[in-house]
Formats: sequence, structure tokens, C-alpha cells
Amino acid sequence: MQNILASELREQAGSNSFNRFDYQAHWIVHHMIIEFKKNSQFLVICEFHDDMTKVSDIQNPNCAEFFQIKTTAQYKKWSLPYLTKTTTKRSGAVKNSFLGFLFYNFLKFKTECSKCHFVSNIGVDAEIRKWQSIIEDGKLLKTTDPALYSKIKNLIKSEFNNIDLNEFEHIFDNFVQDTYVYDGDLPLENYEKVVAGEFFKMLENDELYTSNSNKILKDIIEDVRKKSKTKIEVPISYSKLVEKKGVSSDVFSALQTNMKKISSQSYFRELEEFLTDSGLSLPKRRLLLRELKEHKLKMLDINKLLYQDVSFQIIAVIDEILLKQYARIDDIFYLLDEVKKQCENFIKDNIDFNIPLVEAMFYERLISENTTI
Repeated sequence: MQNILASELREQAGSNSFNRFDYQAHWIVHHMIIEFKKNSQFLVICEFHDDMTKVSDIQNPNCAEFFQIKTTAQYKKWSLPYLTKTTTKRSGAVKNSFLGFLFYNFLKFKTECSKCHFVSNIGVDAEIRKWQSIIEDGKLLKTTDPALYSKIKNLIKSEFNNIDLNEFEHIFDNFVQDTYVYDGDLPLENYEKVVAGEFFKMLENDELYTSNSNKILKDIIEDVRKKSKTKIEVPISYSKLVEKKGVSSDVFSALQTNMKKISSQSYFRELEEFLTDSGLSLPKRRLLLRELKEHKLKMLDINKLLYQDVSFQIIAVIDEILLKQYARIDDIFYLLDEVKKQCENFIKDNIDFNIPLVEAMFYERLISENTTI
């Protein structure tokens, strides 16, 4: 992906229309949810050369897919004339059509561009459906329908008539076989509700409060918005690009793992039994369990990075004491006093942390089989 990482960006600011930009952020999250449910691993990069860029090899990608996400209330269906319509800028330069922009990705990035997608809130006409059905079946448009192939080719060629003919034909053959135009299954009228519905189905967690689920979803969408608006300079390293503008499918993997812990009655039942056997009163047991459940929800909030960082530091303190004081591992109250002493600064400096929470984390850590929180 060296060419993609080093090339000047066509646009960075995103849409000037809030409604379109909001739809775009929701569609990205919707796409991530659908792909995650297929057990796909991926990373999306927001507003990078196109509205969305996606790689499947998260660690070491060598190519990418590009997505244009467009909304319209003007047309009922997209047609080739609409998709290849160019406009003239104030400067007099010609702005490429929607399909022209996608062709440009193949032209500019060569083998680093594996596919391009034009996604919208409406469908396509019969002519485009025919094109799409042929390439989706793995057939060559050039030989299956030469007339349609020539029509699309001539429309694109009119935008790129300054390119060497042999180069154009080679790039065009890649473009016409690997460009997908379709309805993104997200209606313009109630796209927020559709995304929320898919998100709740993905979580498959009836015991989590709807308000908490909504908060988590809003945090993810806001993260996409923020990263879409983040401006960067190229060349840029892949690791820095991921940090500034990337959202990985791992965010959903972590959510599902933590959700299971939060909603697992057996998990909290085991912990409550341990607290009972340790001699804690009913009011104290219930308070500690409430603190722990609230803590688990905060650990799901992708915007609470400071909270999560402090949590990991407290766990590190607990683990260190358990190892150093292994000879007294069964002297729970002695170990708890040591933990409280060493966590005084965390409690003093962070209003989100208190003695009951630290105590709850300590008891959970004592019986946890996991290496992480």
C-alpha cells in the first residue's frame, strides 16, 4: 500500500452537508456490523482518498477497497448517464463523475486498488443491474455483453481522453470488472433506527439495558465521525493512519467478549458466592457487584481511554501484590489492605474510582482465570 499511503488526498474535509455526512457515518458502522456478523476481519479508514477505504489484512495490507457513499432524493434509480455526469468547477476545470472518481482510483493506485464500490440509498436501473450481474457471476463484461462494455468504456473515456490508449484500456478492464454499484440497504428516512437494530441483534444481549446499548453505539458512530473529520498529511505510515483514521472490526470483538462477562449470571453468581464465603454482609456484597457491573460498562466506552488506562494500572497493582505476597494468598483481608494502600493515589486523583470499586476489582481478580480484565 505504499502508493496509497504516499499519494496526495483528493478530499479530506468530508461533506459540507451534515445530513449526508451523518448518513455516511451510519453507513460505515452499518457495513462494519454486517461484515462482522459474517466473521470477517477488516479495518476501515474514514475519509481517505474516498468516503471509506477498507483493508482485509489488518496487520500487513498490500491493497485496499474504496467506497463512495452517496445519498440522493432527486433520482429513483441510478443510471449510467447520472453516474457519469461531470460538472465544471469555478476554476473551469472539470470535476469527475461518480464513476470517473472510481476509475481514477484504479488509475492512480494500480494493483493496490482491489475493488471500488458506489453505495447509495437507492437502487440502480436495469442496465447497471445487467453489468453488475455479469461481473458478480465472475464473467467478463467485455465478451458477455460487448455493447454494454463499449458504452461504459466510451463514457469513462470521455473523462480521461488525455491518457495513453493502451494504458486506459488496461485500467478500464480492471475498473469494469471490479466496480460494484448497489443500494446499501440503508434507507434515508430512518437510517439511525436500522443501524441501531442491526447493532442490538449483533450484541445478542437481552440483559443489557437499551440505554447502555444506545450509548455504546453512539460512541462508535461518534468515533467514525471524528476520524472522518481528522485531517492528515501524506506521506503517512500505516500505523499512524490506523491511529488517526482507522476503525477495526476488533472493536466489535471486544464488545461481544465484555458483553458476555457483563450479562453472564453465572459469572456474577460465582463472584457473589465467593464474597459470601469470605464473610461479607449482603449490603456490602450487593454494593460491590453494582460497582463492578458499572465498571464493566465503562470499560466498553471507547471514549473513556483515561478510565481504562487507570483500570489497567489498578489491575497491575493487584497482580503485583498477589505475586509478591503469594505466601499469604489466603489472607484476603491483609492483601486487600495492601491493595487499598497502593491505590490511594488512583482514588484521590480520579473521581471515577473509589474504595468499593477497587475492592470489587480485587475480589474479581482473585477468582479470575483470565489474563485481562
